[in-house]
Amino acid sequence: MKLPLSIHLSIHFILAVLVGYLVGQYFGIIWLGIIAGILGGFFIDLDHILEYFLVFGLHFNFIYFLKGHQFLISNKMYLWFHAWEYVLVISIIIWVCWHQHITSMVIFLTALNLCIALHLITDCIINQFPPKNYSLIYRWNCNFSTPRLLSLKQYQGNLEQKQKINMRLNNVSK
Repeated sequence: MKLPLSIHLSIHFILAVLVGYLVGQYFGIIWLGIIAGILGGFFIDLDHILEYFLVFGLHFNFIYFLKGHQFLISNKMYLWFHAWEYVLVISIIIWVCWHQHITSMVIFLTALNLCIALHLITDCIINQFPPKNYSLIYRWNCNFSTPRLLSLKQYQGNLEQKQKINMRLNNVSK
């Protein structure tokens, strides 16, 4: 399912606010649930910016960023914040906080965790990636290599895009 980036991001934001609101309402502190929901369900995508700067340095090209050229150029897909492992670790911390009666942490971490999980699920659907691609351990075992992480069809599309980018970069440098 290929969606425009604006719709993709809108889905993440709306779901994050909704789930954060529901968690906050359930526990009686709505604002805390919403803040945690937005952090886990929307700002998780800040790793795309991090990845862009690791590839291109401080030379920011908004169009390249929006089109994900950092993944095309580097042939790597780190996505440090997109990982099921965080859901597991945060679940354990929630359990500990629950038993220690640290209610505000339980609210915050529950909304954060649910929204991280929901973000990863929607990314699997929208980006047509299998859930295993959102595991840091799996990506690490694949050396974060896009040829190993993407389907043949997806990687072929990346190669075609990369060729277009290289042609544009060569034309600019002449």
